[in-house]
Amino acid sequence: MTPPDNKLDYDLIVESLKGHLPSLPVLMNELMMVISDHDAALYALRDLLKMDQTIYAQLLKIANTHRYREGREGKVVSIDDAVQVLGLEKVKQVAMNTTILDLYGKVSFPKGFSLEALWMHSVGVAIASSILAGKVDSDLSDQAYTCGLLHDIGKVAKCKFDQILYSEEMKSVQDRKVDVLQWEISAKSIRHDLLGSYLARAWGISTLVETVTRWHHEEDRSKRIGIEDAKTQLLVDIVFLANVTIHKLGFGHSGHRIVRPPSRLIMRRLGLDENALDEFEKKVGERLEEEAENLALFTKA
Repeated sequence: MTPPDNKLDYDLIVESLKGHLPSLPVLMNELMMVISDHDAALYALRDLLKMDQTIYAQLLKIANTHRYREGREGKVVSIDDAVQVLGLEKVKQVAMNTTILDLYGKVSFPKGFSLEALWMHSVGVAIASSILAGKVDSDLSDQAYTCGLLHDIGKVAKCKFDQILYSEEMKSVQDRKVDVLQWEISAKSIRHDLLGSYLARAWGISTLVETVTRWHHEEDRSKRIGIEDAKTQLLVDIVFLANVTIHKLGFGHSGHRIVRPPSRLIMRRLGLDENALDEFEKKVGERLEEEAENLALFTKA
């Protein structure tokens, strides 16, 4: 399948993917509604999580890791105990990661491109986004995690739209040592940021996810068309810097290994100097190390 005409029609691409790329699970929408409610209690999640046996099993596995079982005599065997042991924030993150990895798993990636590596990159950006949001505006932490996790969903859609073309693009990106977006623009190819935003809209999920996915590579606020809300601009800044940070740390693989330092402008907007940036990167690295055992459990059969 090839892109329609020279001027890409992203609505048509998304329409053509129906039946090939699954709709976002109902549970994900429900989770996002709970996540957006900062007063959500643990019991509100328990009923949702019992709907999905995959998430149920994943929560039990993580609740029984050494980190969470320390000081407990017996194994965690019920969803209620798992939720209690892990806590609200961790439960939400595990549920979302499991749902999104399942979505990635329904796509056959080109040879040499690891679905786990792309997913790990996205999880890394989600974690870094949440940490950064906690520093600049704690009210955005949950939304930042969600937007970070979904920022590259357009790459999954691109691959499913035309796996052969996508494989060729990935090879060109590697051979020419450019980043993915650079190649997409120069080759007038399907842009993953645009396709991801159209997909988010088709799924009917948060407009925040749609907007951040669309602009997560754009550092200049004046070029982010249609954003009037200051908090949305800040959320794009957060995911932008989180993405840069995860590339620098080399966590996962988004399709390229190009690392560009953030400009002083975006650092200033986020209230970071060089020392604060170093501290942030160190904290992200430490969190990723802490999460290594849990993340490994997601990709084990």
